[in-house]
Amino acid sequence: MAALTLRERFDPRRFLMGEKALVGPVVLSHRRIFILPNLRGLGLALLLSIQLLVAINYNNNLSFILTFLLASIALLGLFYGFRNLAALRIRAGRVEPTFAGDTASFEIYLDNPTPLHRIALQITKKDAVPVLLNIAPAVSIPVRLPVKTKRRGWLYLPTVTVSSTFPLGLFRAWSPVNLQVRALVYPKPAGSGLPFPERLGQGEHKRQNADDFRGFQNYQPGDALRRIYWKGVAKGQGVRVKEYHGEDRSELHLRWMQTPGFDAEARLSQLCRWVIDAEQSGLHYGLELPGTHIAPATGANHFRRCLEALALFAT
Repeated sequence: MAALTLRERFDPRRFLMGEKALVGPVVLSHRRIFILPNLRGLGLALLLSIQLLVAINYNNNLSFILTFLLASIALLGLFYGFRNLAALRIRAGRVEPTFAGDTASFEIYLDNPTPLHRIALQITKKDAVPVLLNIAPAVSIPVRLPVKTKRRGWLYLPTVTVSSTFPLGLFRAWSPVNLQVRALVYPKPAGSGLPFPERLGQGEHKRQNADDFRGFQNYQPGDALRRIYWKGVAKGQGVRVKEYHGEDRSELHLRWMQTPGFDAEARLSQLCRWVIDAEQSGLHYGLELPGTHIAPATGANHFRRCLEALALFAT
């Protein structure tokens, strides 16, 4: 753990926003845990102050004993509240990409390497409902934190606060934690409506004869109806098309300059819709953006690569 400068140590933002984000696990130590009395604790302090003044005024020994007994019990709650958070370890889990406008799900893990039970912990971030949990000794618990997405690109996990009012509810112990974890947000797909651009090889069928026949392939949207093996369809063998030697399969090229849209984001949204539809249809498709060229292909890796290029495109 890197040492803090005097200015960083007394920076008020540190108590709410935490320290600099870290890649690895964050261990809650005395430097990261803060404790203050809540409204109940302040109310009890006011009550004990009045009771102490009454004991002094009347010189009543029983009142002194009761005041100091209640104050000592309250102070014990302070130490147990700190121990409830101390030595906990928070680390990042997996984050799946999502589309703009959807909710990204950040996964973090809370590890309890000690033999202590951690009771009534609250895990929260800004403008979110706290997640309540208890952690048994030597147990790791995953927690999913939803974050609403607004725009494409990288979305970083905001400050996560681990807190507790255990055991008496008089003190709030909390620790703001920043983890270097991010989710990739793809452009929001446009509504389905615009057809694909014209594919290369479409309508350019070479004249074939029986000697050129090579075999069958599964039907893909856009294949000529005359090439469908109708006898196989009638026999319940599925929809297949005939392929011939020397024949080039049509390829779909999704180009930035040929994509309609009022601005860059509208074009990216339409390209995202075409990429999704092309992958679902099993087409061989490529993507051309200013400064980026992805050759036609198909499959999960190609699909993800195209969406990443759209998400990180710099306008």
